[in-house]
Amino acid sequence: MTTHAIEIRRLLPADAALYRDVRLEALRLSPEAFGSAYETESAHPVGWFAERLAHGAVILGAFRGGELAGIVGFIVADGPKRQHKGMLVGMYVRQQARRAGVGRLLVEAALELAAQSVELVQLVVVKGNEPAFRLYQDLGFVEYGLEKHALKIDGRYHDDILMAKDLVGRA
Repeated sequence: MTTHAIEIRRLLPADAALYRDVRLEALRLSPEAFGSAYETESAHPVGWFAERLAHGAVILGAFRGGELAGIVGFIVADGPKRQHKGMLVGMYVRQQARRAGVGRLLVEAALELAAQSVELVQLVVVKGNEPAFRLYQDLGFVEYGLEKHALKIDGRYHDDILMAKDLVGRA
């Protein structure tokens, strides 16, 4: 898979079935990377995912042909004191699309979108996910904290690395 064959676009309610499949795959295969649980979201019908795409975070999808290879969400913080910040959420690239630049294209597209409305973009990456951590570092994100025991799954704790990227070039 090459990056020139990848189309990045916003997912629409009509994409809900594709989005649901990838989202549930992400929650099932990488539970430590997401605050949501497979058991919770898998109980929701396609219509719930369509509603999320219509009224929730902006979800970008990476398509190769008709196949959804990866997703990332972008949310602008609520309220006048926080609306200068946004957050990348729900980043996932399917196994067969990894190491082909899909993740980079998704994050770059999300950053382009973010630059239209916010000054700072934050994200969380689970400690130990070195490929994702390196990607975010390569794209200018800086680690600013660690949340110990952010998630507990089957009795095991997972720490989250907090990262941010300043889009306006302040020191």
